[in-house]
Amino acid sequence: MKKKKARAKAPKKTKARKAVKSKAKKSSVKRPPAKTAKKRKTAKKAAAAPPKPGVIAPVNGVLLGFVEDYFAKIGVIAMTLKAPIAVGQKMQVLGHTTNVEQTVDSMQIEPASVTQAGPRDSVGIKVNGRARAGDHVYLLK
Repeated sequence: MKKKKARAKAPKKTKARKAVKSKAKKSSVKRPPAKTAKKRKTAKKAAAAPPKPGVIAPVNGVLLGFVEDYFAKIGVIAMTLKAPIAVGQKMQVLGHTTNVEQTVDSMQIEPASVTQAGPRDSVGIKVNGRARAGDHVYLLK
C-alpha cells in the first residue's frame, strides 16, 4: 500500500472590503453634554429606595414569608418562615389574584408533621385555595 502525501492547504482568497465613509447628518437640535460618571453613581444611589409592595398587608397581620412553590394536586404551599407559627392559628395568603384566609390545620417539615415551626424553617402548609409563587403569607392576630 502506498501512503498518501499530506498536501499543504493554500489559504482561501477573500475579497478586501473597501471602507465606506458615512456622512453624519447635522441636526439643528443641540444636545446637552453627556453626564459624567459621578452623576450617574449618585443617581443610582438615590434610586436604591426599597420597592413598593404590590400587596397591601392586613392591619393585624405579621408577615410569615412568601410562597416559594404551590403544589396543586395536594393543595400545599412551600415556604420559609420569617416568624413562628403553630397549628390552629389564623393565616392569610395574599397575592395579585389570591386571597385565602384560613386556620392552619396541617403543617410539615420535610416528611414529618409538626405542630409549630420557627423562623428559617422550610415548611409545607395545606391551604384551601389556590396560591402562586411570590404570594405573601401573613399571620393574623
